[in-house]
Amino acid sequence: MKRGIVVLLLLVALPAVAWAQEFSNAELYQMIKKMELKFDQAIEQTNRAMAEAEKAKEEAVIAREEAARAKEEVALAKEETARIEAELAQIKAAASPVITTADASTAPSNHKLKTLPGLGASIEAVYMRPSRTDLDYAISDPNGDTNPQGRLKQIDPDYSGGFRFGLGYTFDTGTDIRAQYMQLDTKDSDSATAPAGGTLWSQLVHPDGVRNFTSADATYDFDHDVFDLSMGKWFAVGSDLDLRVEAGLRYANMTQELDAIYDGGVSEVEQKNDFSGWGPRVGLGLDWEMGQGVNLFSSVAGSFLMGDFDLSYSSVEGATVLGSIEDSVDNRLVPVVEMRAGLAYAYQLENGMSVGAKVGYEWQNWFNMVIANRFVDDINDASLGTDTTDVSLDGFFVEGFVNF
Repeated sequence: MKRGIVVLLLLVALPAVAWAQEFSNAELYQMIKKMELKFDQAIEQTNRAMAEAEKAKEEAVIAREEAARAKEEVALAKEETARIEAELAQIKAAASPVITTADASTAPSNHKLKTLPGLGASIEAVYMRPSRTDLDYAISDPNGDTNPQGRLKQIDPDYSGGFRFGLGYTFDTGTDIRAQYMQLDTKDSDSATAPAGGTLWSQLVHPDGVRNFTSADATYDFDHDVFDLSMGKWFAVGSDLDLRVEAGLRYANMTQELDAIYDGGVSEVEQKNDFSGWGPRVGLGLDWEMGQGVNLFSSVAGSFLMGDFDLSYSSVEGATVLGSIEDSVDNRLVPVVEMRAGLAYAYQLENGMSVGAKVGYEWQNWFNMVIANRFVDDINDASLGTDTTDVSLDGFFVEGFVNF
C-alpha cells in the first residue's frame, strides 16, 4: 500500500517537473527508495507517539484511581477521629480527670472536688488558748502597810493542743451533711511570792479570812467540748470563687475551774463555772482558687446557745469553811461568733478519691460565758458580787481530709 501511495504521488508530480528535467530510471528508483524510507520513519514515529499517548492515558487512569482511594481513606480517618473525640468527651463528662503534677492544667477545680458525691472524713489538730478576765488571784504589794497597792497577779493561759474530728456525706445535688466534734482541754497555772518587805493580797479568799500572804499558787482548768451537726452547699459565684452556706445545730459544754492555794495550804479557794447548752448555728465560707489545687479560704459563723450554768465557790482556811455556795442559772443565752482563715490544698487520686490538707488561724468568742460569784463584804458575810464576762479562743489548726 505504501508503494502504491508513493507511485501515485510520483504520477501527480512527474508531469510538473518533466519540462524541467528528465530523470533516468536509476535516479527515479533511488528517489522512490528515499521517499519510502522517510515515509516509514514518519509512520514509526507516529506509532511510537500513539503508544506513548496510550501509556500516559493508562497512567492517568491509575493516578485518578489512587487519588480517589486516598480521598476515601482520608474521609475514613476523619470519621474515626470524630468518633474517638466523641468517646473522649463522654469519658470526661462521666468522670473527673486525675490531678497529676505533670499535667496540672487538666486538674479538676476545687469546687468540683468539694461537690463530688460520697462520704468524707477529716481530722484536725488544734493549738489554741482560752482567754478571759477574772483570772486574778493576788496583788503583789511592795509595801507592808494595810493599804493594798501594787501589781495584779493573774493566770495567763497558754496555747494547748486539742483535736477536731468530722464526718460528712455529699449528695448528688451538691448538698452535704456534716457532723463534727471538737475537744480542747487546757490547764494553766501561775505563782507569786511576796516582795521583800511587802505582802500578797488575796483576790479570792472570803473577806472574813486572812487576806495577806507570803506566797500563792493558782490553777485554771479549762475543758471544752463542742458537737456540730450542719447541712450546707457550695455555690460557684465566679470563675475561681466559691461560696458556702450552711446551717445546723450546736451542742457545747464548757467547764472552768479556778483554784488558789495561799501560804502552802493555809487558805484554799475553789471556784467552778460549768455551762452546757445547745442552739442554732449558721455560717458562710469563701474559697478563692489559686490553681494547682491550692486555694485560700475564710469563714464566719454564729450561734445562739440556750443553756444552764452550774456554779460553785468555796473558801476554806485550815479546817474552817469561811464560805461555800452552789448556784444554778437556767435558760441563759450565750451568743458565739467564730472566724477562721487559711490555705488549703486538694489532690484527686487515680481511684477517684480526693485528699487534702488545710492550715490556718481561728478565733472564737463566747459571750457571757463566765458567771463568777464572790463574797465581797466582811460585815455582811453573805453579801455576794457577780461578775459576768466572755471567753475567747484563738489559735492555729492543721487539718487533713479525704473524700471517698
